[in-house]
Amino acid sequence: MVVILVGVFAVLALYPNTSFAQDYGGIGGDALSQRVNGLTNKIIGTILPAISILGLVYSAILAASGDQGAKGRMVLVIIASVVGFLAPVVIRWFQGAVNGGGF
Repeated sequence: MVVILVGVFAVLALYPNTSFAQDYGGIGGDALSQRVNGLTNKIIGTILPAISILGLVYSAILAASGDQGAKGRMVLVIIASVVGFLAPVVIRWFQGAVNGGGF
């Protein structure tokens, strides 16, 4: 059974016309890619900073009210914010690697 599935996937991978795969000129050349890029930019540029600020405000309110776990939450929010704000750099790096820009 596994051999049959591997054979089917091999045929579909090696013969894209058989699998009805469409080529729209590579990565970044079609409307879907532009929509995904727009959505990614919207998430990274608008939603992520808003969520980071709300998380910091929430953890600051918890710290002001005397919650013992607020310090740990604040550290986690700061780490998540740093990772989130580095996301555009990482995404551009991956896009450059995929488009032939190298590392």
